[in-house]
Amino acid sequence: MTILRVYESWIHTHFVTDGQRLPSDRVREIERGLTPMLRELGIVFGIHLARERSDPGIRVVLECRPHERDMTLIRRRLAAIIAPIPKSPPTTVARAADPETAPARRPSPE
Repeated sequence: MTILRVYESWIHTHFVTDGQRLPSDRVREIERGLTPMLRELGIVFGIHLARERSDPGIRVVLECRPHERDMTLIRRRLAAIIAPIPKSPPTTVARAADPETAPARRPSPE
């Protein structure tokens, strides 16, 4: 994933990414990677993810508007955290077994 753009609203900073879906373990990975740095910078506010129909991807929302110097550090850290995350997780393909090659089923005990 990559950060496409950053914009600030009244009290939040939005990092728009190109990610389409994030499994819960990846969300926790982003939180674990970013929260310690925010605390080191003296930022006690958290982050959350958001998605609007008009967004090209998932938004990581920082619940404050940090100073420009801190913003540069946060953006670099977030970019490093999300870089190895694929834009959308791999899909699982389920295939029906061929009755001729599938192992025989045991009858269920009744």
